[in-house]
Amino acid sequence: MFWLDVDKPTKTATVHRDECVHAVPGGGEQKGVNEMRRDGGWFSFDSVGEAMRFHKEQQLTGRVIMCSHCEPLSQLSPEPMAKLNVRTVNTGCDFDAREFEITDTKSQWRRLTERLLGRK
Repeated sequence: MFWLDVDKPTKTATVHRDECVHAVPGGGEQKGVNEMRRDGGWFSFDSVGEAMRFHKEQQLTGRVIMCSHCEPLSQLSPEPMAKLNVRTVNTGCDFDAREFEITDTKSQWRRLTERLLGRK
């Protein structure tokens, strides 16, 4: 199991393994468990891909960071990604893939075309 720690004030979301020492989901006034509150929330998922999909579907702003302590992507296999219709491209570079930024390109494209064509 994996935890997604959504932190609204810093506009970041961190993915942790369940056994990570930094994964301390606790309900309270500021952050909820499996519910969004004022400062964010802790959400549990069966895979990192599901956490990423949740972040995108909820249209949360900010970055998604993989915890550098528990490294949730260290044992990644292609099977779960195939079920999510996601594929990785082998580029051969040594890029550190622990940090992702999610952007909603479809909405951005729609806004740009509406501006260019004068529609609102």
